Amino acid sequence: MTAVIIAANLLVFLRELALASHGQHALAAFVHAYGLTPYDVSHHVSLPAPAPHPALLTIVTALFVHEGLLHVGGNMLYLYIFGPAIEWLTGPIRFLIFYLLCGVLSSYAQVLFYPDSHVVAIGASGAIAGVLGAFILFFASDTIDAILPIGCFPLLLQVPALVFIGLWIVFQIWQVRSQTGSVGGVGYLEHVAGFGAGMLLVWLFKTKKVVRRAAPV
Repeated sequence: MTAVIIAANLLVFLRELALASHGQHALAAFVHAYGLTPYDVSHHVSLPAPAPHPALLTIVTALFVHEGLLHVGGNMLYLYIFGPAIEWLTGPIRFLIFYLLCGVLSSYAQVLFYPDSHVVAIGASGAIAGVLGAFILFFASDTIDAILPIGCFPLLLQVPALVFIGLWIVFQIWQVRSQTGSVGGVGYLEHVAGFGAGMLLVWLFKTKKVVRRAAPV
């Protein structure tokens, strides 16, 4: 299921690239149609086609829209690294529901925090935050294989999962601080909500008892 979610995100991104080849106006129209605009949701605005109706559905569609290669690449990398362990813990169908619920709660946090914002919020980061929140509860002692380029030579390292997740948390905190006094955009406060949602919801979805051993990642 992790692979299916990644494939869905990449297919949407390929669609964005195709639209961008026809001009930024076409891409912007797509992002505004399927991204989350907090004002539209909080004020029950009816959006013109092809935007989903009601606007509340953009809380889901925004999870599959990204702003660029680094955005989608970083998100999918984290999902590829940490998603399989949580899918192993929950099973594929439960993982899909868990992932989407974390994303929906994260997106809705954007509406609660910035109800009058007209800035479009996009990205799977909130859902992936939920995956990280679940991972840190059960697999914090795991290590992740990483490649560190030293000049022209790759150095293979085993990095504690907590280091990867810690870097993500630090980045989110930095982004939250940098957004003081601003609203909207690719939100970060709601990513914290996604992280917390993952830590809570995983107890409802897990089907396996975790023994203190390395889980597949």
